[in-house]
Amino acid sequence: MSAEVISLDSNVVIAALDPDDVHHRQAVAFLDEKSVYPLLLPAACYAELLAGPEPELVKEFLALFRVHPVFSSLQNAAVWELAAERYRLYAGNRKRSRAGAPRRILTDFLVGAQALLQPGAGYRPALASFDGGFYQKYFGELVLYDPAAG
Repeated sequence: MSAEVISLDSNVVIAALDPDDVHHRQAVAFLDEKSVYPLLLPAACYAELLAGPEPELVKEFLALFRVHPVFSSLQNAAVWELAAERYRLYAGNRKRSRAGAPRRILTDFLVGAQALLQPGAGYRPALASFDGGFYQKYFGELVLYDPAAG
């Protein structure tokens, strides 16, 4: 069995940071439980969190839970190519279903691609998100965690 590396979608960190969030307790409990594994934060999620009103609080929180922002995999063409491939699949699905223009943005697919490819050989890639249905459909190779599911 390979070691697990868990990437975090920004919605998990946002819920953990906000005591008024409906998923706050579950997000904090999840981070407490999974802190024995490497916890990674895709670069796009890191930027999204720092764009909020309290970037220093975010940095302190990430340090407390030993969450490591990851930038290096964005140098890997395979991450961008996988994100583009899955985004193309999504856009095609939307068009065929006549659901209209894509509602997702490429960044969502970069998060999935980075989570899938970042850990490297010998590691089982995982992603924690409250939006697991989307990631299950387009990145089914990932182990998915929904902190709200317990």
